[in-house]
Amino acid sequence: MIRFISLLLVLAGLALVGWGAMRYVGVVQPSEAVDESAPKSVEMHSAPAESFRAASDDDTFSTASTRSSMMSRLRNVPIAHETPSSARYNRSFEVTVALDATGDTTAADALPGDGNIVEGEAQVLEKAQAILSGPAFDIQPISPSIQTVSTVTENVWRWKVTPLETGMQTLRIELFALENNEALPIRTFSDNVEVKVSRLGQVIAAADQFDPLFMVLGGIGSLLAGLFGVARFFRK
Repeated sequence: MIRFISLLLVLAGLALVGWGAMRYVGVVQPSEAVDESAPKSVEMHSAPAESFRAASDDDTFSTASTRSSMMSRLRNVPIAHETPSSARYNRSFEVTVALDATGDTTAADALPGDGNIVEGEAQVLEKAQAILSGPAFDIQPISPSIQTVSTVTENVWRWKVTPLETGMQTLRIELFALENNEALPIRTFSDNVEVKVSRLGQVIAAADQFDPLFMVLGGIGSLLAGLFGVARFFRK
């Protein structure tokens, strides 16, 4: 019995040390590192920084005129998006948005068809941008955030989404019509996703709340206690 308990302590110690070390390495990595290949979607919400200056009456009139011109050229097209109604904690899924400017009456046929599909309409210009956000998820874009609206085939946006919290969580999809440095919001969706967790997932979720250094130290303590028990067994 003592040998069995000692073996469990050794295995638990090795697991904690390994897991804690991996999390510690992730924590201490420089947060300032920037992925140059990632779409800089937020920058498109406003004019470039170098163009900001004190607004005059002429500037205000020009901006209003530009917005009015953009509004007059907007055209209605069908859109659709797909999200799951439920998901598993720490298990990724895909969110897809489709826009069809080919003249078809629906954009749903460009979606995978595995989850909940919501259809609607949006007004677009030459370029469109789709942004997915949700504080309880890790969201990685699979397709370009900004796309030229095609009249030949559907425009499709896809994201890889990993739930980081359990319970009912919200995903927000925002669509913008783009022209030069102007961005017009054209449609917003909010979808609720119930994030479920298995018993193993509950253990993982609870362990993720611990400080990684504490996990390493606890693992070392468990490992030493297990090795001490094994050594005592073989000395008999």
